Formats: sequence, structure tokens, C-alpha cells
Amino acid sequence: MALRRVFLLRSVAPRVAGLSTEPQAREQPAASSGAVRAWRAAEAVRRPVPVVDFGNTQEAYRSRRSSELVRNLLVLRLCASRVLLAHHEQLLRVARKLLGQRMFDRLMKMTFYGHFVAGEDQESIRPLIRHNKAFGVGSILDYGVEEDLSPEEAERKEMESCTSEAEKNSSDTNKREKQYQVHPAFGDRRDGVISARTYFYASEAKCDNYMENLLKCIEASGGASDGGFSAIKLTALGRPQFLLQFSDVLTRWRRFFHQMAAEQGQAGRAAVDTKLEVVVLQESIAKMGIASRAEIEGWFTPETLGVSGTVDLLDWNSLIDSRTQLSRHLVVPNVQTGQLEPLLSRFTEEEEQQMKRMLQRMDVLAKKGREAGVRLMIDAEQSYFQPAISRLTLEMQRRFNVDKPLIFNTFQCYLKDAYDNVTMDMELARREGWCFGAKLVRGAYMAQERARAAEIGYEDPINPTYEATNVMYHSYRFSLSW
Repeated sequence: MALRRVFLLRSVAPRVAGLSTEPQAREQPAASSGAVRAWRAAEAVRRPVPVVDFGNTQEAYRSRRSSELVRNLLVLRLCASRVLLAHHEQLLRVARKLLGQRMFDRLMKMTFYGHFVAGEDQESIRPLIRHNKAFGVGSILDYGVEEDLSPEEAERKEMESCTSEAEKNSSDTNKREKQYQVHPAFGDRRDGVISARTYFYASEAKCDNYMENLLKCIEASGGASDGGFSAIKLTALGRPQFLLQFSDVLTRWRRFFHQMAAEQGQAGRAAVDTKLEVVVLQESIAKMGIASRAEIEGWFTPETLGVSGTVDLLDWNSLIDSRTQLSRHLVVPNVQTGQLEPLLSRFTEEEEQQMKRMLQRMDVLAKKGREAGVRLMIDAEQSYFQPAISRLTLEMQRRFNVDKPLIFNTFQCYLKDAYDNVTMDMELARREGWCFGAKLVRGAYMAQERARAAEIGYEDPINPTYEATNVMYHSYRFSLSW
């Protein structure tokens, strides 16, 4: 549909920027104090934006005309109709045929389009952004284009793009843990998801096209407001196979760390509080054949790990990245044998290039955001992609959040491991002296996630109750520095 190829706008209270913490370097600060002071001075001279009390309905709806509220209520009621949702495509086709394209477009702009969509280009969105800002509401620009695929086409594309060449010709795909194996029953990731966009990999050219559209969105956000936001989904920028495989690697290494911690009597501790004795860890690494004893002794020095004689999960992650290049070779520890095993055969040359181009697209977008003064919010996606998405976002934060929060990660509070993920990233930002930026959401894929876990046979990643998610969500809000 042509009407879907537009800039979407999501309204947020401006205090979302307060979810970033200023750098508190324990060792060497990542940015000069002069640069940080200059940024703080620039922030101080900005005209203050009123804070919206969304608990006060009169205050919350003050920016809306009565006609808009009536339209919004109508759209809400229609969207709550299961019959309408089940047959919306057929109804739209009939309406377009009866009314003609011009009248159909006008009807959409008066109802659904007018409610959900900010405008078609940079100029048309300016008035709404300015209007919202005057009432204390900021904006996140989101380029909401999706392909109009049938369920069969979506499943075919997902199966092809999540399977490597090596796996197509062997049983290597079974080496992945169940959660990170592609499954045809869940090939159409749109199924059961109505509140999030979904991208399917078609080609490198298509990913480049998505990147160009996102660059335009960043330009529009920078041109329409000061300190704006743009939302990005990493599945639009590359082949999802790499997100699945990298997520599997990260999860297994993290589990191996916790297994060693349990052997040292630290089972059940929060991730940020778990620490391994260096001497015992050296023995384990040597037995696994990761490196020689001489090399290992050079890794654990006061300059790299401090003088505590222990290693925590952040030290462990940094050690794996900088010393062994395990993500490049995709090898993982076997917790039964204590040996390293290849997750799958080596990438083909084309797959290597595809992975590099995905990282390059992320880099281009981050640099554009920095140039335009636009903060980038990396959207969370399905749990089997999320470890890789979060880790890649973290690496972007380390590079670009030097003197102010430019890259924001998204944490899904309905996930059981969300608390550990937030606290670990915040602690890493504090240690390394860069600005932590986060968006907290409850989550958009619960029904799909639970159905997939039950069908494939792995632990449900979602909190057991709605109240458990609420508790987790609100605990994050108050633990982050406003």
C-alpha cells in the first residue's frame, strides 16, 4: 500500500532522554572533560520543555482538539474489533474499489492514516512536531515501510535468509541451540504481532535501500526538531542468519561463565555481582585449549582486570572479544566436555561480505545521526535475535556515546533476563566512561515467543505474569538516573 510508505511518528514524553546516565569514568574517561562541559553548556541553554503529567487527563489531552479525540476514540474502537482485524485486507480492497483511489485516500487520512501517521515527507511532518513540542511531547521518527508479502513468501524468505550455505548442505543447523534454530512454523514473524514492523531479507540491494530510507528519516528528524529521535530495526540492515548465530554464541559463552561460577559456589547471584577467581579461570581456559598458559597469564593483569584477583562477566566478555576472536570463528564451549567446538562450518566469502556490510550500514547510520544531532533508538526484536542486536548496539554505544547519549538500546521488560542485561550494560558504561542510553518497553512479541518456545521445546523466555513484568519495568525506571 502506498499509504504505508510514510514517516510514522510516535509521541513520547521528553524525559525519555533522562534514561541516559552521564559518563562516570572509574579509570580513563572516554571523552575530554572540555567536550563534556561543552555539551552540558549547550544542553543548559536550550529552552526548557514542559513536562507532561499523563496521570492528569486534562493535561495529557490539552494539545488535542475535540474532533481529534473523537477520531482517536473511533480508531481505537475499530482496532479493538476482532472481526475487523481478521478481515481488514478484504475490507480495504472493497472500500478502495467502491470509493475510488482519491476518496479512499481522503477517508484514510481522516481516520487511520491521520491517527497513526505524521506525514509523507520532511515538510509535512514539521507542523505536527512543532505542535507536540509546544505541549511538552517529543517525537520519534520511524520510517514504516514493509513489504506486502503473503505468509508463504514470508516463510520462504525467512527460511532461506536464516540458513547458511553450510547448513543447507549438511546437518550443521542442528548444532545450534533450539531457540536459535529457524523453524518453518514461525517463518512469518508478522504472525500475531500487530504493534511492530517486520522486515524480511531479500537481497543486499534491498538492505541498502532500507538504509537510504533510514538516512532520509534521520535527516527529516534533524531538520524538523532539535535533539530528535529516529528508530531503527537491525533486521532491516542485513541477513538475519548472522543475528541468530551470533546470539547463539553469546548465549553459550555467558552460560559457560555462569557454570564456572556455580562450580565456585556462586550459583544464583545476580550477573553483575558474580565474580570468578582468576587462578581457577586460568586453569579452565588452559584445559579448553583457547591459549597457552603464557598467553593466559598476560591477559590477567592489574591494567586489564584490576587487582581484585577476580573476573566478572564484563571482564569475561571483553576478554573473549579482544583475545580469541571467537565470534569470527563461531566456536562455543561444550559444557559437558569442557572443549571448544565449531558451531558450524566456516562462512562462504559472500557470507563474510554480507556480515561486514551489515556492520557498515550500522556505522553509516550512526555517523549520520551524530552529524544531524539525532539520537538513534535501536528497536528490540524477537528474543532469538536480541542477544546479537543488544551486543551490536552496545558496541555502537562504546564508539558513539562518548560525550552524550547518541545510541539508545531497547530493553524488553517482559524477558526474564532483562534485569541482568540492563544492569550489566549500565555497569560497563560506568567503568568505561561513556553515556548509557536506554528505552524501556514491556515487549511486543509475547504470544509469538511463548508459542514458539512451546512448539520447538525450549524454556519460555517471558516472565510468568503481567505483574512480574510491571515490577521489573518500574524497578528499572527508578534505578536509572533521571
